[in-house]
Amino acid sequence: MNRNQENANWIIVQRLQKLIVAALLLGIVGNTAGGATPEPTETHEFDVIIAGGSTAAFAAALSSAKSGARTALLEPTDWVGGQLTSSGVPAIDEAWHKITDKETGEQLLNVSQIARDPKNITGNFLQTLTGLDECGDCWVSRFCFRPTIYLEKQLMPLQEAAGENLVVFHETVVKSVTLDEQGKKIRSLIAIQRSPRSSLVARGYDLLPSQDLADWYSPDDSQRFTKRVLKFCASAGKMPVFIEATEWGEVLALSGADYLQGAEIEEQKKDCLDTAGQSTVYCFVQEIHDTAQTQPEAGQEVEHLGYGDYQEKPNAWDLIWTYRRIGGEGPPAVGDLCLQNWGYSPSREQGGNDYPFGYLFLSKDKTAASVDDWRGGINLETLAAAEARAYGWHHWFRKQAPEKFSPENIALNGRELGTAHGLAKLPYIRDTRRSIGLDDFVLQFASLTGPASQVTGEKFPDRIALGAYAADIHPLTGKILPEYLKEAHDTLPFYIPFRALTHYQFENLLVAGKTMSQSFLANSATRLHPIEWSTGTAAGVVAADMAKEGKTTREQFESIERVQKLVKQRTPIDWDLTKHQANTP
Repeated sequence: MNRNQENANWIIVQRLQKLIVAALLLGIVGNTAGGATPEPTETHEFDVIIAGGSTAAFAAALSSAKSGARTALLEPTDWVGGQLTSSGVPAIDEAWHKITDKETGEQLLNVSQIARDPKNITGNFLQTLTGLDECGDCWVSRFCFRPTIYLEKQLMPLQEAAGENLVVFHETVVKSVTLDEQGKKIRSLIAIQRSPRSSLVARGYDLLPSQDLADWYSPDDSQRFTKRVLKFCASAGKMPVFIEATEWGEVLALSGADYLQGAEIEEQKKDCLDTAGQSTVYCFVQEIHDTAQTQPEAGQEVEHLGYGDYQEKPNAWDLIWTYRRIGGEGPPAVGDLCLQNWGYSPSREQGGNDYPFGYLFLSKDKTAASVDDWRGGINLETLAAAEARAYGWHHWFRKQAPEKFSPENIALNGRELGTAHGLAKLPYIRDTRRSIGLDDFVLQFASLTGPASQVTGEKFPDRIALGAYAADIHPLTGKILPEYLKEAHDTLPFYIPFRALTHYQFENLLVAGKTMSQSFLANSATRLHPIEWSTGTAAGVVAADMAKEGKTTREQFESIERVQKLVKQRTPIDWDLTKHQANTP
C-alpha cells in the first residue's frame, strides 16, 4: 500500500471517528454483554504490582523482576516506556546547563558534564542509548530516535531479559483500590484490561483518547473492545507491594491518600492551587514527501499559533523542524521525520502544540467525587482541546514551509507513533498528583540547588537515586503562579531520598517518577527521562526486597544502608565527580 493510500484510509478513519462518537452520545456503543458488570478474575501470584504507563514504571518493572520478585506491570497502552514511546517524547532530556558567575561569566560548575558521565547513568538505561543506531539529526538532545525502533530494539529486549518474573498487562487501566481494615496497607487493586476487536484499525488507536477514555475504564464489553476485570490481591495472607508509577497519579486518588496537586501557594508549604500546574502537549510526527498527500480535516479553528520566541528568527521553520527530528540529517529534506513538541510563549501569546489554556486534571474535590466511576480523573475538555491544538499546529506549520516544500507534501505520520489518528497514544504531561512521604517528607527544590562550590544538592542519608536538570515550567495562561516560580532556577547534580518514594499513610506502597513526594518546583526538575528511570529502578529494587523480607516502608527506611547496597547494584546513588575534580583549576 502506498503512502497516499494510507493517508486516504486515514481520512476514512477520521470520518468513522465522528460516527462512533455520535453513537457513543446516543448510547449505541456501550454494554453489549447485557446484565451486571462481570465479576473480577482474582490473581494472587504477584509479589510486586506496578500501576504504570510512565518511564519510571517500566524501569521499576525491570529492576523488580531482576531482583527476584514476581512482578505485574499494568500498562494502559500497548507500548511500554511512557514518555519515551507512548507519549511521543523520544528525545532524551539530559542536563544541559552550566553554572556561571553572574558578574564575570566564569564557569563555576559544568552540570551537564557530570550528568552525562556514563558512571552517573543507570546502566540499563545507558545501554538503550548507546545501542541506538537510527537517531535523527536534531539539536535538542544527543538522542532523538523513532519510538517504534526504540521500543523494538531497546525496550523489548530488556523486557524479555527480565524473564518469567515479569508479566506485562497491556492496555490495562486502574479502576479501584481497596485498603485493609486499618487503612495502612493497600489490600487489592482492580484493573480493566481491554482487547481490541479484530475490526478495529491500529488496535483501537483510531479514536483519540478524549473520545475513547470512557470505554477504556468501563468494565463492560463494547463494540470496540472485549474486557477483563482483574483483581490483584494478597496470596495466602501476604500483602503484595504496590508501586504507584502512573502518569496521572491514579492510585493516590483512588486510595483516598493525602496528595499534592498543582503549584504550592508558598514554597515549602503544602497548600496548592490544584488546577494551576503545567501545560499539556500532544506530540506527533510529520514527514516530508515528494508528492502531495491527503490531509486530515482541519477541524475546529485553533488560535494563538506561531513560532513563539523564535518569531524573529529568519530560519525559524528550519530550526523547529530540526529541533526534535527523529529521521534525516542536514537541512530539512524529503524523507525527514520531525517530532513536533513546540512550546507556547506567554509573552508573545503564541506557540506550537503545547496546550496552556487548561489544566489536564480535575480539581481535588471533583477527583474525589469521581472515584466511584473512575475514568482517570481527567478534564476531558482540556484533553480534547489539546488534541485539537495538535492538529491545528500541524496544519499551520506545514503551511509555513519554505518554498522548496509544498505544504501538501508534509503529512502526519501516525505509523511512527502506532496510531491511525496521527497523534501520540497519550498526551505528554509535566506534572501530576504527588505523594507525601514518610514523616510528611516532601522533596523541596532547595535541596536540589545551592552555590556551585557545593557541587551537589543536599546529600540525604537515605539517598537512593540521582537527578540533574534545571527547573523547567511550561505555565498555563490565565493562571497566576506564585512569584517564586517565575524565575529561572538552575540546579546542581542532586540526590533523591528514599522518603520521596514513599507515602506516609501506606506501609506497602512506593511511588516513582512524577508521583514522587516532591514540590511542584522540584517536580519541574525531576520529570525528565533519565531521572524517571533512576527513581523507577530504585523503587523496583526496594519493592522486591520488601516483598521478599516482609518489610514495610518504615522498616526499609530504618535499615536504609542495607537497602542502599541493594539499589546501587542496579543504579548509582552517589555522584562520581572524578572528571569534575580532574577539570577543576
